[in-house]
Amino acid sequence: MELTGLCSVCGRPGARYTCMLCGRLVCERCYDPVHRICVVCKGSKTL
Repeated sequence: MELTGLCSVCGRPGARYTCMLCGRLVCERCYDPVHRICVVCKGSKTL
């Protein structure tokens, strides 16, 4: 079973990634797979 929903960042349907820092459920566009975090956390952190 796959967990999907609305993206917590942009509101688009199909969110299936969870940010490792804040726990937001986000879509592919709002997720950084290299660091496994959302774009909101990525914007506030120096990686």
